[in-house]
Amino acid sequence: MRYWGYRIDTSEIPFFSGELEQGRLRQGWGGPGQDLQSHDNSTHRNQRMRKDVKKGDVLLVPRLPTWDRVAIVEAAEDWIDGYRFEVPPQEDYGHIFPARLIKSFSREAPAVSGDLRAGLRCRRRFWNMDWYGQDVKALLGESEEALTTPISDEERQGNAVEEAFRQAFSAEKFGKEVYERLNREFDNTRWEDVLVRVLKTRYPAPCEVERVGGRTESEHGTDILISLPGVGEGPLHTIAVQVKDYEGKVGNEPVDQIARAERWDKQDAHSVIEKVVILTKAKREDNADLVTYASDKEVRLVFAEDLKELLTEYGKRTMLTSSA
Repeated sequence: MRYWGYRIDTSEIPFFSGELEQGRLRQGWGGPGQDLQSHDNSTHRNQRMRKDVKKGDVLLVPRLPTWDRVAIVEAAEDWIDGYRFEVPPQEDYGHIFPARLIKSFSREAPAVSGDLRAGLRCRRRFWNMDWYGQDVKALLGESEEALTTPISDEERQGNAVEEAFRQAFSAEKFGKEVYERLNREFDNTRWEDVLVRVLKTRYPAPCEVERVGGRTESEHGTDILISLPGVGEGPLHTIAVQVKDYEGKVGNEPVDQIARAERWDKQDAHSVIEKVVILTKAKREDNADLVTYASDKEVRLVFAEDLKELLTEYGKRTMLTSSA
């Protein structure tokens, strides 16, 4: 048995909850043409969960079945065999994995360990949580009372406001409109400024996000540098980002350029753990050869559709913060 973390689109909690009641755990980025069984390059982001989750594995799903709960879900089959693809009216969430709800808990409940709370903070869509297996097993033996945190009237009102906001906020419309407006008004340099602002919300202090282009860019091929504190006095874990406003079919040059980011490793303060190229206008479907080339070079590509998702996430955080 293995343990996994799994995130859903929190703007559609009732939909995901209703589907889970029917034995279907849904996942986003599942629009037309993204069936994981097609082995198309556009489906690569979700292939790991399909291949790695086996029957009996346990998944922790924050914000399910309600906003203030975390679902403990069991895989009903090996997902590589039980996976189905069926696009609902939302034209997303077409990935279906066989699963059943075991129970749910409040992350602030007395029975939940501090280590497990920390593990649930991961922002990935899907991540391994084997390290917290014993903590999860302990929760499975707890009573409902031990898994529930009493909610004050003030907290209940706050949850109601947040839930109402999420129901009213159109993530798809927001991401599309903001993306189109920025592309009309911003050139490549301005995009770098925008992305620094956006990435600072994803990597808040003590992480650092800074522009490092300019005269030295030819040496390290990097526009934006994201520094994550290491353990103890070790080097900073660094994500190097190159930004290009290219569209249509893109050559290999951006990947070759960001590959020079390895030169940061020669500085004692940095250890490059990821190299990323953001292509603000190009589409993944037009660049199959580039996707393969980047994979061979261990470079992650962010295409226009990925950038819309990033802007949507930023918008949600910004709007919720301003409404608090």
